[in-house]
Amino acid sequence: MERINELRLKLERYSDRTPQDELLCELILAICSESVDIIQRRKLVDRLFRKLQLSPKLSKVSHPYYLQAQNKTWLWLNKHLHEFNPQRSPIQASLVTWVNGHLRYRIQDLYTGKNSKNQNTLPLEALETSGFYGCLDALDLEIERIDREEKQALVRDIANYFQGDPQQELRNSHPRNRPDCNCQIIAQKLLLDESPAKMATIARQLNIKEQTIRSFWRRTGFSKIKKIAVKIAEKYPQVLAEL
Repeated sequence: MERINELRLKLERYSDRTPQDELLCELILAICSESVDIIQRRKLVDRLFRKLQLSPKLSKVSHPYYLQAQNKTWLWLNKHLHEFNPQRSPIQASLVTWVNGHLRYRIQDLYTGKNSKNQNTLPLEALETSGFYGCLDALDLEIERIDREEKQALVRDIANYFQGDPQQELRNSHPRNRPDCNCQIIAQKLLLDESPAKMATIARQLNIKEQTIRSFWRRTGFSKIKKIAVKIAEKYPQVLAEL
């Protein structure tokens, strides 16, 4: 439990508060809360692998050992995800960087292993400087551009909906007797402001106990905005596949 709490604090520190990053944090914590041999964990890990494979930042190279190295990397990630130590925001970028580091190590490990008798084996530094790793071809770049534009459009649609709240479902969702601390206000401060606030700061601004607002957000608020965001994302099937 202590290890999970430490990981949660690290994720909260570096999350960029977007729905996508918050969902990723939620998935990582759910995986780490289950034992490695539990079926539910395997299903959650499969979801994480699919999300990572859709990332345009995941290293993709034309190398005979790439798929083998990737499979070994997935096995390693399943066993060591609890050791993830994000270094920057957003969480997804930090996680992909971490995975890429191990993936490159695996490729080099397989390469040197298969060629241990070859005195001309290239060192890791030579492979790095030659641009062997992480190079996206023209198709990859085009996919990345389209993906980025769709995500930006989705974020705009979600932000506009939260700000307008046409059905008043966000404004009508709040802790008991505190309509001034409703879901719309919290989402605005936590997710939409140019400089998103932390929950402790929001609690002070709204003069409400931090535990009360955290509990409300965890039990009600986040699930409500997640439901709205997923419904809006139905117009963007490629982005929805990553949620």
